[in-house]
Amino acid sequence: MSATVPDVAKVTTTIVAAAHATVTATMPAVPKATAAAASVFDKGFGSPVKFDSSNPLVLFIVQAFIIVALSRLLHFFLRYLRQPKVIAEVIAGILIGPSAMGRIPGFTSTIFPAQSVPFINLVANLGLVLFLFLVGIEVDFSLFRRNVKLSTSISFVGLVVPFALGAAISKGIYERFIDDSKVHFGTFLLFVATAMAITAFPVLARILTDEHLLQNYVGVVVLSAGVGNDVVGWVLLALAIALTNASTGLIVLYVLLTAFGWILLLWFVARPILKYLGRKTRSFGEHGPSQSMTAFTLFLVLTSAWITDRIGIGHAIFGAFLVGLVVPKEIRGPLTEKIEDLVTVLFLPLYFALSGLKTDLGLLKDGSIWGWTFAVIIVAFLSKFLSCGLVAKGFGLDWRESGAVGSLMACKGLVELIVLNVGLNAGILNPPVFAMFVVMALVTTFATTPLTLAFYPVWYRIKSDRERRGLPSTPTDKASTSTFGDEKPRSRFAVVVEQFEHLPAVMAFLRLVQAPAPVEAGKKLALTSTAEDQKDQSDATTALNGTLSTLLQIAFLRLVELTDRTSALLRAAESESTLLRSDALSTVVRAFANGLGVKTRSMALAIVAQEGYSRQVAEFAEESESEVVVLPWALPVATSSTAAVPAGSTQPQASTSTQAGVAESWIPNPLEAYFNGTGSSRASTMTIQGAVGYASYLREVYAEAPCDVAVFIDRSDAAASSDVPTSAGQAHLFLAFHGGSDDRLALGLLVQLVTANPGHTATVVRIERSAELTQHDREVLGVSSDEDGLASKTATRDDGASQSDQPLFTIHSGANAGDTVYPTLATGATRGVQSETEDDVLLARFFGSNTDDSSTRLDASIRDRIDYSDVSSSQPLHFALARLATIRATLQSSALSSGSRIPLVVFAGRGRRDAPSHKSELTALLKERAGTVYRSVVAASEVRRALGDAATALVLSSEEGPASVEERIVVVQRSGKRGRVPGTLAYGAGEMAKGKDA
Repeated sequence: MSATVPDVAKVTTTIVAAAHATVTATMPAVPKATAAAASVFDKGFGSPVKFDSSNPLVLFIVQAFIIVALSRLLHFFLRYLRQPKVIAEVIAGILIGPSAMGRIPGFTSTIFPAQSVPFINLVANLGLVLFLFLVGIEVDFSLFRRNVKLSTSISFVGLVVPFALGAAISKGIYERFIDDSKVHFGTFLLFVATAMAITAFPVLARILTDEHLLQNYVGVVVLSAGVGNDVVGWVLLALAIALTNASTGLIVLYVLLTAFGWILLLWFVARPILKYLGRKTRSFGEHGPSQSMTAFTLFLVLTSAWITDRIGIGHAIFGAFLVGLVVPKEIRGPLTEKIEDLVTVLFLPLYFALSGLKTDLGLLKDGSIWGWTFAVIIVAFLSKFLSCGLVAKGFGLDWRESGAVGSLMACKGLVELIVLNVGLNAGILNPPVFAMFVVMALVTTFATTPLTLAFYPVWYRIKSDRERRGLPSTPTDKASTSTFGDEKPRSRFAVVVEQFEHLPAVMAFLRLVQAPAPVEAGKKLALTSTAEDQKDQSDATTALNGTLSTLLQIAFLRLVELTDRTSALLRAAESESTLLRSDALSTVVRAFANGLGVKTRSMALAIVAQEGYSRQVAEFAEESESEVVVLPWALPVATSSTAAVPAGSTQPQASTSTQAGVAESWIPNPLEAYFNGTGSSRASTMTIQGAVGYASYLREVYAEAPCDVAVFIDRSDAAASSDVPTSAGQAHLFLAFHGGSDDRLALGLLVQLVTANPGHTATVVRIERSAELTQHDREVLGVSSDEDGLASKTATRDDGASQSDQPLFTIHSGANAGDTVYPTLATGATRGVQSETEDDVLLARFFGSNTDDSSTRLDASIRDRIDYSDVSSSQPLHFALARLATIRATLQSSALSSGSRIPLVVFAGRGRRDAPSHKSELTALLKERAGTVYRSVVAASEVRRALGDAATALVLSSEEGPASVEERIVVVQRSGKRGRVPGTLAYGAGEMAKGKDA
């Protein structure tokens, strides 16, 4: 039956009404006129920073942002004046207080209204409790065992003299500014004397870190003295506050006895419990404290803070400080890392802002109060400076070192501000006296670093350190005492280890230089199908085995970066033997070397800032009397394979290994320069950035090393995925000899390794540049006669470029730019002729048929394992890469047929002084292989300068090598290339005489 029109209309009306009711019910109610506006878009919302007691977080966020941003901005500029961060935070607090921004109409009432101050005070004091816990963790009583007599004397005299002078000046301040009806003179005297006597240990430790003094003799003495000064100062502060709060002497006795009982309870009960819990939760291991361990420790901190505050010993911070003293040493560093960033970045600036709100420098408004202010500054500084400096002088330190000790011990800063705020809150100080002492704390802390550097500059510090270790005051340069032709075997190596990523390179180097047990001598590598196997070398095996193993001595240096973190300071303060036992990387390297039977001469660990790495390496090499410094470099292969593109092309070819990256390879991202790209592009960018930083470090080592330098580059990450095992005790070495002192060093090392290990074979090709296309070019490179003109033009350009005219010191013009000034060994044409003559003499000794010096002549059994050829080419780099590609193909075929890989080790001299230039040919090569260069580390000019022209071409070629070939590259530079101006004492640490090797 069909529905009528009225029925349809009725049904429609019903549906519409139901829908309207549903929508209306689900929509939020229209706000009433009397409801408070909840959004900035609502009418009548008012100020977005208006304080609301029901929601104080909104204004707190604005306050915290202003405080932290202002302190960071000030520190950005003050760091150029070598000032610690606490100076910026204190100044930022004063600026937002009534002294500066508080004078802006409406600023304080809007941003820091009185109702919001209790909330800032709550958060700031919670942060202060945690910070004093960290200060307690920093205190290491074992420091007293270092120079105990000198440190104790400095600490004692540095407390007594300032305390006495502070007590004397407190009499005048008390009579002039303090109401004797409210504050007893004895209490005021004790507080002022304590404020004068205390040394800011946390600030002192950071100044020592920033100025690289933690491992210095003066730094160790000051740090040891600062520990005792810090602990006694907090005890005196607690006593002063206890006397202030107590109504009678009996109450003071009860307070002190209760506090002493709590200290004993923490030491004899809480400390063993923490150790037991740490072992039970495995918090003493590599991963640091567990969450349960961290929670229990923080619970103990808060409990101790509450107890010390309630018993009347003073502020809650004293209880937190006590818990820091009893935390087990094994978890101090990791536990600090978990909480220090939040405390130092957010909480401490809030506390200094709270202090700044109480500081009104406008109260220092007449000559009398300024006179007392200057008197306080003079007494506070000179009492520390003279007392500590004279004690140091009496113990035999010279006047520069004594001045540095006095300047550092006069540091106030952070702890002083905490003491002053406690005194103000306790009613001991009034606002004018508080402002007076804040100025004193700022001036004495600000003067610490400049005075320390004036008394104890870097050049003098290095000179005195070297004299204490029995080294000459200035490094000797081996280039002045040796000739280029001196290619005697190297037996003392210094291997520098920094990261776990370098471990494969270190292991590969140890396997390369260590001769295995006597085995049958290897045979020359067959490079063509017509080459015949050489005769058996078994008769010479006994004589050859052990040549190097009986002489090889390796000294290991483990470098650990020293950062501005408190955890890094804790590690740096420990003894070297303790650090070596607990360092996993050092343990692995030592165990591997022992397993190979390598004689380890010494094992050292140094915690230094990155900018001090090169100087540390140079000093270690000199102390260990090493002949070669070996620097491992984990240089990964490009993230994706790309085909070569025509010369002049600016875009890389699309990857043939992945379809997902086609668009990424072809379409440039305009934001990639700002955000480091995405996907594989980002990985490549991060790899290049890391390589640039390491290359800068290598160039600094080149400039400062007192001996030969070898960079052992590990390129075997692609081969690691292969299932073919590596052949033990065998390797094939390759050297394209272009000439120069670095190439002669590379040849000497290659011959030494082949002589020592009968399993090693080698290929040496001497390539002399020709002005025209040669027969070797046509045979190996496949260059046609049409390209003869271009090759000749490139060769002519390279022949005209001489690197023998490089200057004698480095002039910097950017982050990575630099040009090094080398000491002149010879001048003009004589230098080139001398170098070429040395090349001819050395090659004749090793490979010539006639030589008068039988001691340097290679044995026939060794010569049979070295394939030597002498060729000429108009494109030496292209020829070397073509010959290397042939060797790779042969090794790959051998691996597939025999089921084991023979590692390939390619040697190259850096060639930055007296070698032929390949600049023009390398530029052309980079253009030819633009697709590979795009994702390779050689795209960075800093990396190319660190490697040299020949090694850059080899690294670029290895990007395209077969994955089944395990390949390493060794770049060597001969000693005697320090970038210092002769006749100056400045050496190391970025002084004017130091420069990067260009």
